[in-house]
Amino acid sequence: MVVSLIVLWGLSSVYLNFSRGSQITTAATQLNQDMRAVMDIMVNDIRRAGFWENATKGANPFTTITTNLEISTSGNCILYSYDATFAGGTPGVVDSSATFMDFFGFRLSGGAVQTLAPTANLVSTSTGTPCGTDAVWENLTDQRAITVTALTLDTIGSKCVSYLPATYDQADATTFTAWTTTGGSLQACSPAALGAPVTYPAASNTFVETRKINITLTAQSKADPSLVRTLNGTVLVRNNRVITP
Repeated sequence: MVVSLIVLWGLSSVYLNFSRGSQITTAATQLNQDMRAVMDIMVNDIRRAGFWENATKGANPFTTITTNLEISTSGNCILYSYDATFAGGTPGVVDSSATFMDFFGFRLSGGAVQTLAPTANLVSTSTGTPCGTDAVWENLTDQRAITVTALTLDTIGSKCVSYLPATYDQADATTFTAWTTTGGSLQACSPAALGAPVTYPAASNTFVETRKINITLTAQSKADPSLVRTLNGTVLVRNNRVITP
């Protein structure tokens, strides 16, 4: 009987250890899959910022001051616009009051990554209010499975080129200047951007902004709080921003 009890104890220990290991593996797999899914959604959609069907026919309405991609000062919210479906508006015009919007965004709130609902009726990409409460947001992540503890976005690596169309020479700093952002969340062509020249080019220049968005996502498993993962993503926005005098 003693021998049998010892054998049963050994088998029980093996089973419990196996079961515990299986639970950890399942929780880790779900955490990784959920994080990868939301990262892919953010990367693929932010990449479309500034898209305009009629991009060859004039100034892009989706990259103006009020519709351009913007990251909040906290770094955990991003708003942007692109030519989605023309629904409720004129092609090439940002729909700011239709039932379907051309404004999009992501933010961290209440332990979840949220996406901006198309019924928010925003009129600009100013993150001051919409990133707070003056918008309709919907959860992308399942709070029953994971808790998102951090979402950070920045523009490090974005590039700005400033030049005089008629006379520019890449070897002449008075007609051609280029720089890359080294930190923060400001647009590369902002005079206050880290990495911008001390003597900022004149507003009479033409500016071309190549935009890069870096995303860092950290989340914790609800099934096993000891499981914490951090995932990094990079977005190279397909549409450069052109600013003409």
